[in-house]
Amino acid sequence: MCLCVLQTLASVCQGIQHITSALPYAEASTHTRQLFWGTVCATWLLTFVRQRGRRNFSIVDRVWPLFPVVLAAQWAYESRDSLFAAHEGAACAAQCKAIVGVVLVTVWGLRLCYNSVRRGDYNVGAEDYRWVHVRASIDRILPQCSAVRWAVWELFNIVFVSGFQLALLYLIAVPLHMLMRYPGVVARGTGNMAADKWSCAEVLLAALMAALLVLEAVADQQMYEFRQRKQQNKLTRAEAQAGFVHTGLWRYSRHPNVLCEQAFWAVLCVFCSMATGTDLGSFDNVYLLAGPVLLIALMWASVQLTESISRAKYPMYRAYMMQTSRLIPWKPWSNAQVINQAHAKL
Repeated sequence: MCLCVLQTLASVCQGIQHITSALPYAEASTHTRQLFWGTVCATWLLTFVRQRGRRNFSIVDRVWPLFPVVLAAQWAYESRDSLFAAHEGAACAAQCKAIVGVVLVTVWGLRLCYNSVRRGDYNVGAEDYRWVHVRASIDRILPQCSAVRWAVWELFNIVFVSGFQLALLYLIAVPLHMLMRYPGVVARGTGNMAADKWSCAEVLLAALMAALLVLEAVADQQMYEFRQRKQQNKLTRAEAQAGFVHTGLWRYSRHPNVLCEQAFWAVLCVFCSMATGTDLGSFDNVYLLAGPVLLIALMWASVQLTESISRAKYPMYRAYMMQTSRLIPWKPWSNAQVINQAHAKL
């Protein structure tokens, strides 16, 4: 059984490596490949280390804010000769765009890491509360044979929990890799001259990414302050009756932090493509969209699970769902609008 599992894992790893090596800008140096596969193996093996008497599957959650930043640092080191060299003209503009991209991604990672630290996500034994429900759901459909259950769980663990999520983090950072290599391309005189100056669209996209980071920080701060008041029994009457945060940005969107997270990486992809003159509509460049698209799909499933748990835990959450947009900020519906909509569906 163990040999079968190891052979399957080896096949999966070879398949992922073959796919990534075929991408024009996703080809990785030896150091980057070692970093990626070392992190995959480490996050998988660390789940076998028992914390407070049980295995912890939230290891990747602790790596999530840091991995794109570490990749950016690795790529910056590999591209140091062109990224940090003194350039003039078009190459200087390309260099500035690359540095802006690196700074924004670094701020994203450090801010998210700080938020995770203060929530206690890095404490020994800390695990995302949704894992209890994921384990229960999977256990219900697995056969009773212990060997089969172990094999399926470990395949799920390394293929999805570690492998897929880290591959996703790699893919959302690939456009930044392309952007960081571009100053050297321009310096050699082979770049797209139409993309070598700051355009109004690029300035707006950079500003939008900064705004999204600020909004995500505000949403997380509002959630953090609510949880602190809840722990200290200092909630207002309306907050105590609901049991969940529904004010501030959360009044207009049920998941404003998720929206900002998705939008940030999607806008970064567009920014990097414009800055390098890359046509996202070309089939050869469609891989650049893989990261943002997969991120949206993963977070959509995550939101579905989160809301199913909240509906069961908080009686008023269903009313909140009827009145408040899921992601896109919008004016909340009144009680009369909710009632009218309910009648229209009858």
